[in-house]
Amino acid sequence: MKLIKISLILAMTIVLMASCLKSDDSNSVTLYGDAAITGFTLGTLNKYIDGKKTTYKGSSYDFSIDQSSTSKHTFKDTTIIGRCIFNNDSLPLGTDIKHVVGTISTRNNGVALIERLNAPDVFDYFSSSDSIDYSKPRKVRVYSSDGTNYNQYYISVDVHQEDGNQFVWTLMDDDWTATPDETVLPEGIKKILGNSTSERYAMSTDNKLMVSHDKGATWQEELIIEDDDKLPTRDLALISYPMTNTDSVDYVLLIGNREVNEQNNEAIAMVWRKVVDYSKNAPEASWTYMERAATSDSLALPRLKNLTMVKYDDGILAFGGDGIGGCDERAYYTIYQSRDHGITWKYNPSYDYPEDFDRFADNVTATVDADNYIWLHCEGSGQVWRGRLNKLGWKKQK
Repeated sequence: MKLIKISLILAMTIVLMASCLKSDDSNSVTLYGDAAITGFTLGTLNKYIDGKKTTYKGSSYDFSIDQSSTSKHTFKDTTIIGRCIFNNDSLPLGTDIKHVVGTISTRNNGVALIERLNAPDVFDYFSSSDSIDYSKPRKVRVYSSDGTNYNQYYISVDVHQEDGNQFVWTLMDDDWTATPDETVLPEGIKKILGNSTSERYAMSTDNKLMVSHDKGATWQEELIIEDDDKLPTRDLALISYPMTNTDSVDYVLLIGNREVNEQNNEAIAMVWRKVVDYSKNAPEASWTYMERAATSDSLALPRLKNLTMVKYDDGILAFGGDGIGGCDERAYYTIYQSRDHGITWKYNPSYDYPEDFDRFADNVTATVDADNYIWLHCEGSGQVWRGRLNKLGWKKQK
């Protein structure tokens, strides 16, 4: 009976196709013997978070089609061998996966049938207007337009089970104490700040910004055209990263504070940048102070003790202790993010210190590892925290 039903569906569909494809000139139609799915697209999807419903375009999520009948895939703890259709990027948390409308494209007007849920080998015509349950992989068959051949596929629609923008901290078991810096500083240098691809940076004992082009063997004063009175001399932090769409240019960012006894009422940190082109015969680059308008202090980085920063996700994160001078910020209370290379700094609710963080730490250092974990090391208490934005730990389907 099942085979008769499928045959009947195919026969009726082929008759309809033939009438649609019939040429007005020749009264003939061409049917084909090959069968394949060439595309799968989702329609509008519903998402429910805390009881609130929103909608979004499912077509924004691309689906891959593995046409090999011997491929092996694992979806929702189910291993499947055969042709598979799947989304590389999972749909957002809270997506209603049991009521999904989608469209299947086929080669040469092939006919797609979908197996009934919980009814093995019972197939119904696949309609792009029907809501389908994809809470588990669904079996689909596509028949050639002449009805002589079919191929079978499995469609898997994956949904994230966690909020991608949630940041999760873990207190690590091992204590940490600061390791003394055993590096002998060159004469006249009080602090090594960091490196770009081709340069090393330092602060001299007389508060000059220094650069080395030979990994610290020799040093020279940096090129600063103007605003050198705004150069920070304490609480210094520096990062460098490649500029996008280039293969020989680094963006170097320096943050820090001026001395309190010289600028007692100042409330914001000093932010400087340098764009270093290390290609052959590139011109010498200079440092530039990132000026802040008096009315835009709300978007400036506050003047915090012991500043440190890391490049993370699509921006830069800055951490710091108590506010100094005209800044009354509490120690290690707010993590600031810049998404425009240090021009503006804002609080992003995705990033918060862990609840039991040692806010009385003598100093905090921040690093990022190859797995996108941020590590915060607290001097004094020895606390070590490790955290990551959920979406940066997700792996794409292959």
